Amino acid sequence: MSDTAAEISALALSILELLDERPMHPYELASTMRERHQDEFIRLNFGSLYHTVDVLERNGWIVPTEREKEGRRPERTIYRLTDSGREILVRVVSDILAHPRREYPHFAAGLMFMHHIDKTQAAEHLKNRASALKATSEKLNTIMSELRQEGVSRLSLVELEHKIAMLDAERRWVGNLEKEINEGRLEWKVGSDPDYERFRRRHGSRTH
Repeated sequence: MSDTAAEISALALSILELLDERPMHPYELASTMRERHQDEFIRLNFGSLYHTVDVLERNGWIVPTEREKEGRRPERTIYRLTDSGREILVRVVSDILAHPRREYPHFAAGLMFMHHIDKTQAAEHLKNRASALKATSEKLNTIMSELRQEGVSRLSLVELEHKIAMLDAERRWVGNLEKEINEGRLEWKVGSDPDYERFRRRHGSRTH
């Protein structure tokens, strides 16, 4: 993955993508993201939105095109995508699709240190996680069904479809892990794991 792709946030990518459709002001950008449920995948608030818009403008990837005034509302600046902005959009999307990115989810850290708590507690926490994953998956399935009924194409919803698939896969895996713990099929040692420590010392340089 290129350095540029690594530096572009999901919020910045969403802004570039929406401005590739048509010029918009920041409030319209935020409203459109929420209408399309993109806030399920990105952290969206007006502070980070305006900061990201400013960064994209300074990079020359978007430019102000006009100012809009409605009644007593403050004047709004409408932005459009530049040619270099679209080049960045295409390059980053291509990089993301082609190259897996090393990520550090919190859940992996929880699994790594799970042996420091009682196995009964661990199994209960995993059960609760599976329930939460199921609820989120059902919510997103409902959203996707509603959007399809409104005529939104599958291509426009493919990221939502992927999210649901990942949630369902994790839920099944978590459920199986909980079952292994409850049935005593997963070895359990509260505290440090000497087997892991030996593995880390032997193979640590290969895992980074």
